[in-house]
Amino acid sequence: MTPISFMFIAAGAATQAKGLLYRMQPSRTGQAPNWDGHGGGITPHEVSSPITDKSYWEGRYVLCELTLRKQDGQTLVINDAVCAISRAKNIVTTQMVGMDGTVKEYINEGDYQINIVVGVAAVRNGVIVDEYPEDGLRELRAFFDEKAAIDVHSVFLEIFDIGSIVIKNFSVSQDTASNYQSVSISAMSDGDYNVYSTEY
Repeated sequence: MTPISFMFIAAGAATQAKGLLYRMQPSRTGQAPNWDGHGGGITPHEVSSPITDKSYWEGRYVLCELTLRKQDGQTLVINDAVCAISRAKNIVTTQMVGMDGTVKEYINEGDYQINIVVGVAAVRNGVIVDEYPEDGLRELRAFFDEKAAIDVHSVFLEIFDIGSIVIKNFSVSQDTASNYQSVSISAMSDGDYNVYSTEY
């Protein structure tokens, strides 16, 4: 199947703040300050804005592209995703009489706990538009509702040998002030296991 790709923008804070920038008034209404004796003159610069054209980032160090794939083959490519992972070891501790502390028996490694934050922007014909990104959010929700493990791929997760996850929960808070929707996803790693029986 052809992967479905929507514009997921991690730098959405600038987009959300655009309404505030429109309402800002000059802070100084009186005489301009005198800069004599303070070095050279002031050189003005245009206010920078987020670069959302993917071609600009080719060959540059950027956030990792994250690919999700369901068992039926449906694939979703998230252009920018911020992932955070943690892992705890499964350890059994035993208290011993007359001894400070505990005896620790190492058992195995626990699952990776994964938090993913993405932003969905409304895009039409490759251009960001001032509409609520309902199409992108609906496609993302189809993966939230999956009742099975989801294959994942990104350079970041590959470093930790994470190729499959199970989504535990997600959080979405509506923001009607812009065309940007942030989504927080909580998941855990999943792996292939072989279980053998010695009883016949």
